[in-house]
Amino acid sequence: MTKNYEEDAERIIEYVGGEKNVKSLIHCATRLRFSLADESLVKEAELQELPIVMKALSSSGQYQVVIGPKVDEVYDEAIRQLGYDKSTDDSEHNDPKPAKKQKWSNKLLSIISAIFTPYINILAAVGVLKGLVAILEMTHVVGTTSFIYVVLNILASGVFTLLPLFIAVTASDYFKVNRYTAIALAAALIFPLTSDTIPAAVSIGAISIPLKVYGGAVLPTVFAIYFLKYVEKFMKKIIPEIAAFVFVPTCALMISGIFTFLVIGPIANYLGIAIAHGYGWLYALSPVISGAMLSGFGQFFVIFGIHWGIIPLGQINVQVLGYDTIMAMFMSAVFGQFGAVVGSIVTAKNNKEREMSISAFFGITEPALYGVNVEKKYPFICGCIGAAVGGAITGLLGVKLYGFAPVLNVFMLGMFNGAQSKVIYEVIAISVAFTIGALLTIIVGKSKKYKQN
Repeated sequence: MTKNYEEDAERIIEYVGGEKNVKSLIHCATRLRFSLADESLVKEAELQELPIVMKALSSSGQYQVVIGPKVDEVYDEAIRQLGYDKSTDDSEHNDPKPAKKQKWSNKLLSIISAIFTPYINILAAVGVLKGLVAILEMTHVVGTTSFIYVVLNILASGVFTLLPLFIAVTASDYFKVNRYTAIALAAALIFPLTSDTIPAAVSIGAISIPLKVYGGAVLPTVFAIYFLKYVEKFMKKIIPEIAAFVFVPTCALMISGIFTFLVIGPIANYLGIAIAHGYGWLYALSPVISGAMLSGFGQFFVIFGIHWGIIPLGQINVQVLGYDTIMAMFMSAVFGQFGAVVGSIVTAKNNKEREMSISAFFGITEPALYGVNVEKKYPFICGCIGAAVGGAITGLLGVKLYGFAPVLNVFMLGMFNGAQSKVIYEVIAISVAFTIGALLTIIVGKSKKYKQN
């Protein structure tokens, strides 16, 4: 029997200050992310007491309510009660109130979260498919020209190549731009990749303008749609209403498109290259320390909902370098906490904890974090220690991820196999993270029980 989340959504909206206090609402894999007019109206204690709510906190310019695996159902009901139309590009309903000024860092995290989280499940799904393709290639179960291999490879690669289209949908909603004009602009960025008649670059005097570099592009697409926002707004002011239907999108697309290919695209592309190589330089200083630090502290970022400030760097690395090490390290952070919650189950033999551990196996750690590890404290610390050791091994062995995987689980292990990396290296790292997290939690848990007796 399907549970009705009407009352849950109603209480959540009430405790975040009511419908009038909600400026906008999005969700990620486990959280409702509210943009509120006044956070002082939130009744946090009442929110925390709701059975459906694991945690409520203010972070990154948003008020986040952690729900867990049922977040989709609660979100759909909340959207219905708030009267929002998820399919519309009319932002009047989604952000009717003037925004309070945010710190630039919070604003940046809010933008990243709003742009990527709505389709996080699809990115995770194609990550699983990409891992399966890599395993098929590695084991030679089928040939690389067979129907099943080719189709799976297409399904796994299409989203990442055409990622600008996904970004266009969510970025247009966030920046309050006509959705279809934004998609048209993103499609123009990708189109040169589909045609042999379009050159890789064109020259304006001594300057070479690249055209075929925007497959999977993150920064160029985001900046282009942000620029489109102001062009579209200006066109609406100067074009008569009788001609606006056709000529606002025409002029907005033409001006934004030319400026994007001429200025925004190249600058954003080189910025992405600089970020990737800058990270690579820092990583090369000490892969072991980098792995230990990022993995050890990785779940702290998740607790405060700021991991979206780091995760998109993985996609930039893949686009620029062809591989990524950030998410390879993050996988140890996931399995360190998974080990810790399993260790807690062994010690406490609690059925509720057993249910919460399952999602961690699939790469979603929030239920285990908020329901068990953080609440008890010592499992979380033990999980972080295990993660740090696993991350150090990841760095030591030079593990690389040949694709973008925002949600990390064992079904994506195939993506770690490549010219400079082997699946077995990552298996060793996450096994160590899991084992240390579990054993330390069991030892500390039994010690605490012994002292209590």
